[in-house]
Amino acid sequence: MSIQKDCADHLRATYRNMTGEKLRSGHAHELVAAYFGYGTAAALQVDVTFPLSSLEEAEILIPDIDGINRRRTELSNVPAAVPEGRALAKIISESLEAAGHFTGEIWDSTYLSDDINDFIQRDPMVIENQLAGEIATTNAYFDELYIEETSVESHDDSLVATLSGSLNGEQDQDRAFHGDKIKFTSIMTMRRAASRVGYFEPEFETGGSVDDSMYYELDDQ
Repeated sequence: MSIQKDCADHLRATYRNMTGEKLRSGHAHELVAAYFGYGTAAALQVDVTFPLSSLEEAEILIPDIDGINRRRTELSNVPAAVPEGRALAKIISESLEAAGHFTGEIWDSTYLSDDINDFIQRDPMVIENQLAGEIATTNAYFDELYIEETSVESHDDSLVATLSGSLNGEQDQDRAFHGDKIKFTSIMTMRRAASRVGYFEPEFETGGSVDDSMYYELDDQ
């Protein structure tokens, strides 16, 4: 049985348990395709570049909630009781996890910057390691990483996020001040693994420099 059919069957069964009514198989398949980022079920089925069968290789899944809502309004005779996009995405995600089709992280496309930040805060070394050279020029101990701005672009084969922020530390009071903040920009790239919403683990390219504005203010005193 295909992943798409598994999800569609689970969606229909869940809807029937919730409402006592039936959801047509065609509607369920179209909503599942929208979850995976496709405009139609047929488009999902003919994608041989990033087939859904490769989903087990993905580490991050970002369901297309807006796409689900859009497809729900496009379909004819969809029951009014069919939930909105986020609720449908949760049902389909639970189906994928229960069947063992996907074991990675599922992010919310509506609040993507929050999930990106959460991922980094769980392992800030993905950024800090690439700032080791700048860290070495200071006499500070760094332990606070802040993402201040996030912009995301979707490409045919990847999702790319540009992150800007600061790495803040505490100055060693027994040594001369050489800065305790590093401003950085990091490019996070996630290559597509399966469908239009399944990605391999993020890769980071980070550059930054010590914020020496405080250093000059101290010199001027």
